Amino acid sequence: MKLKKSFARFLSLTLLMVTALLSTGYTAYAQKINIDSTSGDVVIFAEETQWYFRTVDGRIQKRLWSITWGKWLTEWEFV
Repeated sequence: MKLKKSFARFLSLTLLMVTALLSTGYTAYAQKINIDSTSGDVVIFAEETQWYFRTVDGRIQKRLWSITWGKWLTEWEFV
């Protein structure tokens, strides 16, 4: 009986954490949605991104910029 109760508690906590992760911006950068006013259709736009490059101490770094949202999506990382 204790094992079933412990497993149920573990399962409910796990589901709660997964739900919290998914609701806190997991899909925030995925797509932009627009509703066409003439036909009522839902139109989904893919996010537009662009890589920027720089040289630091003779080594190349890159960083991803979101054109759609106007902010950096990654930190500078070496190529």
